[in-house]
Amino acid sequence: MIGQAQARVLALGMLLTATSVAFASEGNVPNTTASIDAGRALFANMCTACHGANGKAQVDVVSDATDLTEPLLYRNGSTDADIFKSIQKGAGTGMPAFGAAFKSEAEIGNLRNFIKSLWPAAQRPPVTK
Repeated sequence: MIGQAQARVLALGMLLTATSVAFASEGNVPNTTASIDAGRALFANMCTACHGANGKAQVDVVSDATDLTEPLLYRNGSTDADIFKSIQKGAGTGMPAFGAAFKSEAEIGNLRNFIKSLWPAAQRPPVTK
């Protein structure tokens, strides 16, 4: 039989484990400088053809690509979950699903963090070191 204090520690450990698994499984990586830098590299390799190097979608490849610098213009939502889903599963008819192109959901989270770094300063989430 375990004591009350041990049971609390065990329960806390189980809660933290469950939380971290859910956190990682949704691509919800912390918004850090390292994450944004990793996302920048992914963006350069996978997104610039349609969204342009600056994310403003001022390229002639796709006429209706979303301007990623203006979250209010996102047709499929701009929450973390919305952006993750748009990257992973595609959005509308113009953006295909890219989920299979990533090694992990954390990479999608890194890309999402970089995309949000393109937003106007007042709308960007805080960045931790």
